[in-house]
Formats: sequence, structure tokens, C-alpha cells
Amino acid sequence: MESSREFNFNEAFLELSRNKFVASPSVEELDSLKKSEIVKVAKHYGIEFQPLMRKDEIKRYVLEYLVDESVLPSTILETAITVPTDNTFELKRLEIEMNKEIRLKEMEREREREEREMQKEKEEREMQMQREKEEREERERREQEAREHEFRLKQLELGVIKGSDPKIGLDTGGFDVSKHVKFVPKFQEENVEKFFNHFEKLGDN
Repeated sequence: MESSREFNFNEAFLELSRNKFVASPSVEELDSLKKSEIVKVAKHYGIEFQPLMRKDEIKRYVLEYLVDESVLPSTILETAITVPTDNTFELKRLEIEMNKEIRLKEMEREREREEREMQKEKEEREMQMQREKEEREERERREQEAREHEFRLKQLELGVIKGSDPKIGLDTGGFDVSKHVKFVPKFQEENVEKFFNHFEKLGDN
């Protein structure tokens, strides 16, 4: 019941506003009306329009009619119609600029993300290359040591070390190199660990 009274009050207020404009037409009064009231004003003056037209378009028809009827001065059209059109254009321009700015920021963020990923991949490649280099150098070092050990043993076996005898006691226990060197496995670059393990076992014996 209260909603019905409130609705009737609103209708009465809008009707009063429309009648006030008809009694004393002005741009200010027309701007204060809702679209439904402007439609009633247009019908009151017998102005033809499409129901789907926007509020500003119907309002323009009303103002043009009142100017043609000399109810309002022609300058009204310049201030009441041109300005909103300019405002609409300005809003549209601002909207386009904002969308453009948003797009540019998105592109910038995407570019920065791609750069970070590329930098990360580059660092990972460099680290991998460094690890491979260190592993290669370590492998070459161990292989070189193994070759030197093998060469040393052959020298001892053949008795070619200056001032040495084919049978040299390397410690007080009289370790005989010529007897034990045959137990040292042949050096193989692809299996350096095996060579060193055998060599260490021989030394323990």
C-alpha cells in the first residue's frame, strides 16, 4: 500500500514538472525531466519521433520545435545541443585513450615478462654450460692423472727411472714394483674410476 502511494506521488511530481515546462519552457526545466516526461512533452507538442531514440535526441527535437515556433531563441540550440554532443565526443575520446593506455600497459607487462623469461633461460643455459665445463675439466684432470700414474708404473717396471733398479723397494718392507705392477689394470679413459680403485687397492696391499 505504501509503495502504491509512493508511486502515485512520483507520478504526480513528474506530471507537475512536465506541466511546469509546458507552462514556461526552458533548457533548465527540460534537462530536469526524465526521458518518459520528455516523451510526454514531445507528444504534447505533436512532435514525431522514434520511441527507441535516446533521451538527448528526443530533447533536441523538442528544442528545435520550440525554436521553430519562436518560443525559444535559436541560440539555445548552440548551447543545449552542441555542448552535449561535444561532451559525448570528449568522453568517447577519453575512453579510447584510456583503452589505448591500458593496452599499452598490458603490452609493456607482457614484454617485461618475456624479457624475464628470456633472462632466466639464458642464466640457466650459462649455468648448465659452466657445470658441463667443470665436469669436463675434472674428467680430463683425472684422466691425465691416470695416464701419468700408468706411465710412472711402466717406468718403474722397465727400470728406466734414473738411478733406479728394476726391483726397487719403495718402503722399508721391500715392496717390489716389478712383481706388483702387473696387477695394475690397463688405463681406460672411459672408466677412470675403476682404474683408480684398482690402483688404491694395490697400494693397500
